[in-house]
Amino acid sequence: MYFFYILKKYVKNFFLILTSLAFFFVLIDFLANYSKLPDSSNLQVLYTYYRILYSIDMFYPLALVFAFLLTVYYMVKFNEMVSFYSLSFSPWKLLKPFLFMSISVFFVFIALESSKFAYVNEYANAILNNNKYIGNNLFLKYNNKIIYIKKIKPILKEAEGLKVFILEKDNVKEIIFAKKAKFKNDVWIAKHAEITLIKDTKIIKKTDNIKLLRGFKPKIITNLKNLNSISLYDAYIAIKLFKNVNVDMLISIVFFKIFTALSLIFLIVIFLIKAPLHSRISNVSLFLVKSTFFTILVWGADLMIYKFAKQGVISPYVLILPFVILFGYGVYLFNKEK
Repeated sequence: MYFFYILKKYVKNFFLILTSLAFFFVLIDFLANYSKLPDSSNLQVLYTYYRILYSIDMFYPLALVFAFLLTVYYMVKFNEMVSFYSLSFSPWKLLKPFLFMSISVFFVFIALESSKFAYVNEYANAILNNNKYIGNNLFLKYNNKIIYIKKIKPILKEAEGLKVFILEKDNVKEIIFAKKAKFKNDVWIAKHAEITLIKDTKIIKKTDNIKLLRGFKPKIITNLKNLNSISLYDAYIAIKLFKNVNVDMLISIVFFKIFTALSLIFLIVIFLIKAPLHSRISNVSLFLVKSTFFTILVWGADLMIYKFAKQGVISPYVLILPFVILFGYGVYLFNKEK
């Protein structure tokens, strides 16, 4: 019974705080960018919808910790915390509903981050920039092919000025040039593609509807160049395919999405052990202020490390460090309390 009693309070506070954070973020963003938005009300609504999804994705780790702190605050204020400990409840037993909810939400967002949900911020920016989300002059290596793309529109899944150099033992065997190509059913389709076979003599011919570069996704291409965001699935495919390309920036994005949330979840373990038992013997408000400040500090430190790692100043693996420190400290406190 206690499990669902605490879980119900925690879930209610989580959605309350997450909704509030998302509302204020979207309100400020909408007011700041209103003059840049298209006149179409449908696009404005769609922009707001994408921004809401983006804000939920960005703030859910903070909402998990803040909801926990609010729940604990009321449990201490109304003598519920001391009552639980009086009934011989262990810290681990009280942690179960909080960790169950937090880890469940974490895996839900991990699943969402493996889908198109990861690109909602780009969709919003495309509307803000009048759908001018374009990548220019991309030059990449893919398996035994070297690819040059003059212009790519990932949202429309179109490419212009596509050149594919097929190699054999470091020698160019074939060159394919297409003025335009369309990504459909996991393959690029180019009409009137010009093929040059490199042999003793050059043979040039035109072919309609040539299919090439299977699995070479538009989002993967642009994110290897710009790396504003990428889904976890596309990140896995990119790391697997582009072994000769520096993917540290891509790893930074993935690690930030995973280990920032895990770091904040482990703050819940630390805060529960440090939480006061009764409002008469400790300052609950001071505990709440200190915990909130420390949560924002950890989140800000993760964000700062992410920015440095994304720019290549430090290794992306440094993003694991805050999680390791908090995990170790949480385990230490938990074993000490036990």
